[in-house]
Amino acid sequence: MKKLVMRTAPVLIALCVTLATGCGSSVSEKTLQTATGTYENSALLVSTSELAAAIGTANQVIIDVRSSADYTAGHIRTAVNLPAGTFDKGGAGIDSKNLKSPEEIAVILGDAGISTSTKIIVYGKNVDSNAGRVFWLLEYLGASDVQMLDGGYDKWVSDVRETVTTATTVTTATFTPVPDSGKLAIKEEVLAHYADTVNYAILDSRNIADYDAKHIPNAINILTGDFLNADNTVKSYADLKSFLNGKGITAAKTVIAHCYVGYRSGQEYFILRLMGFNVSNYDGSWTEWNDDPTLPTEP
Repeated sequence: MKKLVMRTAPVLIALCVTLATGCGSSVSEKTLQTATGTYENSALLVSTSELAAAIGTANQVIIDVRSSADYTAGHIRTAVNLPAGTFDKGGAGIDSKNLKSPEEIAVILGDAGISTSTKIIVYGKNVDSNAGRVFWLLEYLGASDVQMLDGGYDKWVSDVRETVTTATTVTTATFTPVPDSGKLAIKEEVLAHYADTVNYAILDSRNIADYDAKHIPNAINILTGDFLNADNTVKSYADLKSFLNGKGITAAKTVIAHCYVGYRSGQEYFILRLMGFNVSNYDGSWTEWNDDPTLPTEP
């Protein structure tokens, strides 16, 4: 047995989730019903009530991606602490925020008791960039069953759910990475498709001022908060569909998300996966793109 001061824990339940903006449904259903529609991949989103009911279930791990200080101050019972930065190369230069090798990450996940078949629930402060990045990297590396806690830790606390301060003890596992290149975009792929606005949409989640100053041609600026309600739960299917359609991001398009270093775009990757899009995360993001003077930008 091994004790971790990291963020991860058993959790997960492929049941229905009911948003604050949605209608009620039976906990035994697998689809998440909203007022006017159902998320295409509704099983990716889990409510605080579902998570509370699932704590302690076998072959589940809850991952808390907040800082170690936040985790120590209070976390969901059985969660292990794996901050998003744990998986970055570190150091200086444009590669500092890029992912470690799949083999290096596999060791970290295995030490946290996670295998590729483990049911995983990820949570951050809310449905934020850190949680989104970890959700994305788990799917990219072949984890078969990953979910996001709707509203994150803040929602858990506001719903007066149980929290603990004791670090979770886990049994190590073996995580065998099977990287899915379809979930990781590279600059050559962006270069090949940015002009094809009929079949592709390039999302840019950087700050508006930075986007206005310079961006990948045809990129669409959407901020992470645009997808969330006031309580930081995910907006309803109907609201998201209307918003995305208004931005020209329709179901037939393949989406490539990016930001500064692949964090904010991880959150947008999750939202678009929830909505059923074919989406990938450009991990090199604007930092890599802007560092290459041969690549086009506008204005």
